[in-house]
Amino acid sequence: MKNGVGAVVPAAGLGQRLGAGQHKALIPLDGRPLIAHVLDVLQRVPAIRWVVVAAHPNDGARLREMGRRQQWRNVTIVEGGASRAESVARGISALPPEARWVLVHDAARPCLSRRLVEATLRAARRYGAAAAGLPAGLTVKTVDAHGFARLTLDRDSLWLMQTPQVFRRDWMEGALSRVNGRAAEFPDDAALLEWAGFPVRMVPGDPGNLKVTTQADMMLAAAVLRSQRSQDHARGNRVR
Repeated sequence: MKNGVGAVVPAAGLGQRLGAGQHKALIPLDGRPLIAHVLDVLQRVPAIRWVVVAAHPNDGARLREMGRRQQWRNVTIVEGGASRAESVARGISALPPEARWVLVHDAARPCLSRRLVEATLRAARRYGAAAAGLPAGLTVKTVDAHGFARLTLDRDSLWLMQTPQVFRRDWMEGALSRVNGRAAEFPDDAALLEWAGFPVRMVPGDPGNLKVTTQADMMLAAAVLRSQRSQDHARGNRVR
C-alpha cells in the first residue's frame, strides 16, 4: 500500500517527576504499563500498518518481551534519542518506505481513543498534516520577567496541543532536512512543520487525552481509563 500509515511512539522519557524509579513508558497505570494502553489502541486502527516505539536504551529488551506476550503486530522497538524530536526522527527512519503517512503519539498520553486517532487521520489525509488539540477555555496572558501582566491574548485563537499528530512523511523529512539539527527547539511536530511552511489542520481533541507528568495525573488517567471501559461495555451491550 503506497499510502500506508506508520505510527511512531516516543517513549524514551525518564519520568523523574513521577518518582517511580523507572522510565515513564513502563510505569504501571491501572495494572499495565503506560505504553501498553497506547499500543492497544493503535493496534485496533486498521489504517495503521506499522508501529515504531522509540524507547530508552535500557528498556528495549523488556518492551520486546512485552510485545511477544501481548502479541503486538508489526511493532518495532528502536533506541530513542536525547530529545523527543530526535526520538521521532529515529522512529520515522525505522518505518518502511511504504509508510507515506506518519502518526506520532506520546507514550505519556495513555488515554488515547480510537475515535481521536481516526479523526486526526482523516484530517491529515485531506490537508497534509493535522494535530489534535483543545481550544483554550481560560484567559491567557503574557507576563514580563517581574511578574506583571503585559498582554491578554485572544483565547478564541488559542489551542492547547495534544497528540496524535499526523503528517505526510515527505513533509516531515523535508522539514528535518532543513532544520540543521535544531529540531529539539520545537515543542512538537506541528511546530516544526509550521516553521517549514506546511499547513497543519487542528482537530478537536479529547479532555481525557491528558499527558501524565505527576502522580496526580496518574490518578486522573486511571479514572479516565475506567470511564472508557465502562462506556465501551455499555456500547457493547447496546449492540447485542
